Amino acid sequence: MNSPYVFPAVKSFTATDGMYIIKDVCAIDVPASLQSVFETACELFPQINTLSAKDSDIVLCRSDGYSAEGYSLTVRKDEIRLEFSDDAGAFYALITLFQLMSQGGKIQCSRIDDAPGLKLRGVMIDISRGKVPTVSTLKFLIDRLSLFKINHLQLYIEGVSFAYPSHKELWAEENPITPDELRELDGYCARHFIDFVPCQNGMGHMARWLACEKYRCLAECEEGFTVKGFTFPPTTVDPTDERSLRFVCSLFDELLPCFNSRLCNVCLDEPFELCMGKNSQRKTEKIKIYTDYANRLNSYIKSGGRQMMMWGDVVAVDGRAPDYLDSDIMILDWGYEQEHPAAKRAERLSRSGHPFCMCPGTNSWTSFTGMTENMLTCIKNTSDAAYKYGAKGMIVTDWGDMGHLQYLPVSWPGILAAAAYSWNENGTDEAKLADALDRFVFKDSAGVMGKICLDAGRYCEYEEFRIPCRTLASTVLSSGLVSHAEYEKKLEFTAKSILFFIKEDFAKIYIDSYENRKPFDGTAVREYISEIYGRLSKAQLNCDDAETVLREYKTALITVDALVKIREIMLSGAKFPELSEQLSSIIQEHRCLWNIRNKPYGCEDGLAPLIKIRERLSE
Repeated sequence: MNSPYVFPAVKSFTATDGMYIIKDVCAIDVPASLQSVFETACELFPQINTLSAKDSDIVLCRSDGYSAEGYSLTVRKDEIRLEFSDDAGAFYALITLFQLMSQGGKIQCSRIDDAPGLKLRGVMIDISRGKVPTVSTLKFLIDRLSLFKINHLQLYIEGVSFAYPSHKELWAEENPITPDELRELDGYCARHFIDFVPCQNGMGHMARWLACEKYRCLAECEEGFTVKGFTFPPTTVDPTDERSLRFVCSLFDELLPCFNSRLCNVCLDEPFELCMGKNSQRKTEKIKIYTDYANRLNSYIKSGGRQMMMWGDVVAVDGRAPDYLDSDIMILDWGYEQEHPAAKRAERLSRSGHPFCMCPGTNSWTSFTGMTENMLTCIKNTSDAAYKYGAKGMIVTDWGDMGHLQYLPVSWPGILAAAAYSWNENGTDEAKLADALDRFVFKDSAGVMGKICLDAGRYCEYEEFRIPCRTLASTVLSSGLVSHAEYEKKLEFTAKSILFFIKEDFAKIYIDSYENRKPFDGTAVREYISEIYGRLSKAQLNCDDAETVLREYKTALITVDALVKIREIMLSGAKFPELSEQLSSIIQEHRCLWNIRNKPYGCEDGLAPLIKIRERLSE
């Protein structure tokens, strides 16, 4: 007999004869020590009428012999018994039970034995590209994450998306997340068995700080740096300057007290201009300069009783680098393309002896509706590497590049896919993923929204060539409405600059894609988008945010349509008299949608490219 629908899939299911009939009110014998665990699980399934009662036929029971977070669930005709060793195991057993109860009036008699495949099952949300979610949005997110047995959450911080008490002058006009809000979320995560981990960049991605005259002296390249004729502002501190380390540690001094986690992610990724400025005479020592700084920062993090995590984009590429790093540093290897050499990176990190995690992405950013094929393949490949080479876990990242214009629902497919593989090595297939989206995220009684989400992320397959982590539609945000020649120059830079940012052989795949690109066919993309838009009318969502979800997806699809039209104007001289009005409608709706889930500040920065294009159309 097939296993019942549980997401993520359970490790083992054995059917026996008979059915357990679910009562109108499910009384569960809950020990006093598990009362809060029971209440939290019940909150995730308000449609199930439950109460805690002695002498019930549903029993929670501690028992030795179960691994951390593991449990068994035995269903008989007259009894359901949940066994586990720890509170997390009880919580996950209840989630599985409630998922079964939500599928009808009876449950197949059976035995489920379940435990996580990976110890650390995480999600990282970017709150530093303008979009800072409200506390209520983040609690909504935490509820959903716990439903899928996620146990690790990071909010990515760079610049002043955190309200540093000592730097109020920089964020006074903005709406960063506050220390009190982080402490509130820390407690909320704990109730849901999620480790809320501080995350702040401490080397690269320091542009906001280095733009201040007071801190410009800390930059590796105080006047910025140039790549293929394009100049960028300084983003990386000089790691050989002790003032840089002191400054970064002072930021952590204010952030870390908001968290109880024993982990801390200091990032240290993408130090693009390292050894291009003040340390240009030491290029041959680049890796040693980088790792020496990481080790000094690790000493600071350890002094507070925490384990340091850092991104692996530098150390996983250079075979020498892990040898220079302190052995207790946990390395987080990110890669968001289906060609990302996850197995090669994981094997190298495994040999180094460092604890490590693999980190794919949702591919929601700079795509508006996702990049489904790339996302699913990358997560599957990353998961395979994590299990094969003994990773501590997997953390799926959700970035907000270029103004964080994508909406939260677009990220759910990637989050759920990663959750499935993190818990169970066999992961999920696309049909089950769509079903999970329908059942547990959108509560779509028509059973169509999950498939719509996945298909909406396929418009990029109609574009003429591939670029990493973004669709060609998104290039309009950085190019603006320019001449054909200027836009072609921008496309060439976007395609070929990949060799600066990605040092491995697979970068050539994108160069080849550009050099052998298909003819541009904007009509095909827009027709595909229109077909997806039409299917939204069939969805019957019953989730708490149903109206918002539909508005978000409609706006996302209309935005893609508008951006493709702008590309058609630049590449083929097409005319779209309605485009200015369409952009005005998008801008107005985006402002409304932004304020439903997020703090106000940051919205206008993300809309600025669209506003400028609308103004150009009016000239």
